Amino acid sequence: MDNANLRDLNGGGWSWPLWGVGAGLLGVVGHLLTVQDAPKTAAEGGPAFIETLDRTTFHIGVVAGIGAVLCLLVFAAGWRRWAAASATNSLAAGTVSMALVASAGAMIFGYGMKGALAVYLPGGMDEGMFPNEGLYVNYMFTDLGSFMSWWGVAIAAAAMAWLALRERRLPLWIGVLSAIFFLIPLGVLVATGLPGFPGVVDPLWLIVTSVGLAFTLRRKAPAAAVQPAYSSQPATGD
Repeated sequence: MDNANLRDLNGGGWSWPLWGVGAGLLGVVGHLLTVQDAPKTAAEGGPAFIETLDRTTFHIGVVAGIGAVLCLLVFAAGWRRWAAASATNSLAAGTVSMALVASAGAMIFGYGMKGALAVYLPGGMDEGMFPNEGLYVNYMFTDLGSFMSWWGVAIAAAAMAWLALRERRLPLWIGVLSAIFFLIPLGVLVATGLPGFPGVVDPLWLIVTSVGLAFTLRRKAPAAAVQPAYSSQPATGD
């Protein structure tokens, strides 16, 4: 089997899933490591606590978040190319790429609101342009907005679970892991109404699954590459 055919079977190579690792890591920075909780006195004091927030944390959050968007879109493009070669006509495979793109679009808005606070909070380039009441609305959105934007990734996990457990196109362990990381946020949503739990758990799913996909494709590649190349010309006698 020549290298061109090998690349077709592997969706253009084995390294594209590593973009998912980048998306997961940057997402962790973008909304988990840069979250700023309101003080306990905020309920009594109202929007005045906005002046105590650190704009630098929101600045880091928006930069990391947009980086996660970039990585997630490249990962989605790589998945779509792999699915076209290895999961033709699979509805679940198509759902994965669509769900990832949906998450990327939501992330632009969710992380982008962090950028608004980085700009308008004290120390920002447009400090003082809006009153605390207006910034309070932005803050309330960032409290869950970037977390909710990971629902598309959770739905992609559900589709990968189907691909692995039902269609047998992915390793079994990826299917089991994906099912767990979809059912956990779904269960929290149904039980409590909390919509942001995918942002807590699914960056980890994306990191682990992306590494697993990369190693799976890389392991399969040498097995095909070592096949001897035979000449198409008939042998001739001496």
